[in-house]
Amino acid sequence: MNGDEIKTGGHDDFSLQELVEYVARGLVTRPDDVKITQSMKGDMIVYEVHVADEDKGRVIGKNGRTAKALRAIVGAAATKAEKKATVEIID
Repeated sequence: MNGDEIKTGGHDDFSLQELVEYVARGLVTRPDDVKITQSMKGDMIVYEVHVADEDKGRVIGKNGRTAKALRAIVGAAATKAEKKATVEIID
């Protein structure tokens, strides 16, 4: 089992990285350009989202609302997996 996998108790298990990628690809106009990298800062998993330049605004959202929502989703899923995680949008 991967360190960031989430047991749903239902149909499919998934990793936090797959969750970030799924949501990010759904937000952009060029989903093939979405790349997610994972790093660690202390005990926090950091998912870095790389998207095409013209899609950065879609991922960040007005006043950062979309990025905050993505961080909330990932944070909640990480809590369920007894982990700590966040998302950073890379320029």
